Amino acid sequence: MAKRGKIGQARHDGKVQQRLNHYKDQGFSVKADLPDRAKPRKIGGRIPDIVAKKGKQLIVEEIETASTKNSDKDQQTRLREGTKKLGGTFKIIIAK
Repeated sequence: MAKRGKIGQARHDGKVQQRLNHYKDQGFSVKADLPDRAKPRKIGGRIPDIVAKKGKQLIVEEIETASTKNSDKDQQTRLREGTKKLGGTFKIIIAK
């Protein structure tokens, strides 16, 4: 997993919080990989940034920054494949 600097981490965490709020506003049950929050369960052996559930709908998101979007391919692949096995939708979101 690639490392990001303080600014990159702040952008990442801000985008994770934004996506969490987005799904909560739409009535989803959401878990996010943020400090002081209940972490999502592993999918494909990795912990995703966002897991949103509503009824049978499952959305899994991985938030990347400029420094990690091309270097975290293994994690992205594992999450994509794990989400597919669960019948969900996987998205990569770039924090800017």
